[in-house]
Amino acid sequence: MTVIANLCLGVIGLFPLFLLTVYVSNLGRAGGAPLGWTLVVVPLTVGFGALWFLVNRGLRKLTAPAPARRHWWLAVLLTSAPALCLPVGALVSGAF
Repeated sequence: MTVIANLCLGVIGLFPLFLLTVYVSNLGRAGGAPLGWTLVVVPLTVGFGALWFLVNRGLRKLTAPAPARRHWWLAVLLTSAPALCLPVGALVSGAF
């Protein structure tokens, strides 16, 4: 259950991650944080983080009594797997 939920969260999290990278990369060019971007990116990123935490806290209570640290590290790894597969796929396909 933890594997499926966190992989799905990782796919959903690609959108806030993309917006966050665009936002951070444009901070220097815009001379500061544009208010429109800030009003979109910050709540979206915080909302995804809260959703991730609540889902994994619930899953932690449902799983067998394993060490909590292992569950959280597995959750982070599985959630970041879709984002980590993008550059690896680009390297393999020769897009770089």
